[in-house]
Parts: sequence; structure tokens; C-alpha cells
Amino acid sequence: MNTFLATHILRYALLARHKRGHGIHSPYVYNLIRSVFIDTTEYSEYALIEAERKKLLHNSDFISVVDLGAGSHSLQTKYRKISDIASSSVSPRKYAQLLYRLIRYSGASRILELGTSLGISGTYMALANTKARCISLEGDNQIAAIARNTAANCKCTNVDIRVGHFNETLTTALQDLGEVDFVFIDGNHQKQATVEYFETILPYCNEHTILVFDDIYWSLGMMEAWEYIQACEQVSISIDICKLGLIFFRKGIIKQHFVIRY
Repeated sequence: MNTFLATHILRYALLARHKRGHGIHSPYVYNLIRSVFIDTTEYSEYALIEAERKKLLHNSDFISVVDLGAGSHSLQTKYRKISDIASSSVSPRKYAQLLYRLIRYSGASRILELGTSLGISGTYMALANTKARCISLEGDNQIAAIARNTAANCKCTNVDIRVGHFNETLTTALQDLGEVDFVFIDGNHQKQATVEYFETILPYCNEHTILVFDDIYWSLGMMEAWEYIQACEQVSISIDICKLGLIFFRKGIIKQHFVIRY
């Protein structure tokens, strides 16, 4: 873990509270915590997807990866073992299942993911609402092929994995969806790129859209991007759970920022 990230994880630990919603004066956020954050239900899809994660974690095959983003803190080589990618670059169970519950709770039907990786998070999101249309964008062909296999093994048929640079695929995906209800941004971990993705996605958001940004403390640039995004005039609620930053556009409420222990 880099020093910058460790420092801000400590800062988060000191600031975070409201783990069970007590003391929250926003009814919407209180209900979100009670219904989503602390929901311990073992949904049937969990075991199915985690079985696929286990296979990936034990896969010793090497693949050549074209990394179009800021790269990985732990994986610096072009040739990478699938098990290493699964352990370092795939959304941990705790957070992937939070994405699943957020979609179940919100009823999101137009879902977009930037950064497919091996397909674990995308499959969680698509299976949270099998009637939803889910588009997942990935920069590398071999990674995308593994992700498609992950989805197929979980009998997930409503995720469309598209390969290419986000600068080329994002606008088309947004136009195809028309509007977005839920977006998970886990791609290029650089300030300028993250801000540009947000500004590109913003016109396609509605009052009920939820945006989730991964690794908001990955670097100084990512932290600055997160601060810029949460300060946006259209944003009414922002929630910091350390690894993820959540953005909401609810109307008729006072703009608030929460640091919640998760």
C-alpha cells in the first residue's frame, strides 16, 4: 500500500461514523444505510459469483495486458498472472456486493461500468436486476474475454462488454442507454480522466441516478477529482466510504456530504 493511500485510510478511520445510521439527519441516507449498507442477506447470486472469483484466484495462466489507464500500484508488468489480477484489480466481495444491493434497492435499469476487469463487479450489477440493460467498458481484449466467460458461467445474459479506449466507447454507450440510472467508474485512475468521465456522464443523469467512483484515495489526483465531483452544483448528496465515493442527485434536499464507516 502506498504512503498516500495509507495516510488517507487513517484519516477516513478517524472521521467515519454513522455505521448503522444513528445521527443521520437525512431520511434518504438513513434509509440507504439501514436498507443497503447493513443488509446481511446472503442473496443467491453471491455464492454463484464468488465461485467464479475463486476460480480466477486459482488461475495461474499469464496474459498480456494493455493498460490504458494509470496502471496498478501492485502490478507493473505487461504479462500478468490471472490470479494476480483477480487479487489486486477486481472489486473485493464486500464492495461488489454493495453495488449489487444498491441496484436492487434503487431499481436501476440502465447500468454502465467503466473498467470491466475480470467481470466480477459487472456480473454482480447485471444480476442485481436481470431485466436491466448493463454495458461494461474495458480497454483490453484478453481481459474482456475472461469477463465474458465469468458472466456466462454465472448465466448472466444482460451485460454487454465493449472493448476500446473510454474516449471512444463512453459516448456511444451513453447514447445507446439514453439515460443512466447507475454508473460504476473503475477505470483510468487519473484526475483529468476521472473528471472528464464525470462531465461526459452528467448530461445523461437523472434525479435518481447513482454514480460510484472507485479508489477515491488512490492518489492525490484521484482525491482532487473526488472533491471536484462532490462540489458540483447538481450533486445533492455525496458519501465517502473510503474505497468508494457515492454521488446522488436527489432534488429538494440540502446539499450534504457524509463520511460513513463501512
